[in-house]
Amino acid sequence: MSARVRFTDAARWQLRAAIVTLERSDAPAARDLLEGVSRLARDGDLLEERGVPLPEFPKIPYHEARVGAYRLFFRRDEADLWIAGIWKAHTSLGRGSPP
Repeated sequence: MSARVRFTDAARWQLRAAIVTLERSDAPAARDLLEGVSRLARDGDLLEERGVPLPEFPKIPYHEARVGAYRLFFRRDEADLWIAGIWKAHTSLGRGSPP
């Protein structure tokens, strides 16, 4: 049985803010983000399959799944998967680039 996927209040707010911001400049990208997050929220098994430990903090119990240019941070809490944050992924600066 698939785990139930839930959103913290902060993650729900972050998702809304991301969609509103994207809609201003790229409505198809906003729709893709909403559809991608919705698909993962309906299928906890899929979310866990796509999840990987955070590269920056491999020892903490959170994982991330990517949806387009966004990172969904989540963790398992017994039978539930909690999406705790949704942040835009930033590409790292190349070697020798200014900070």
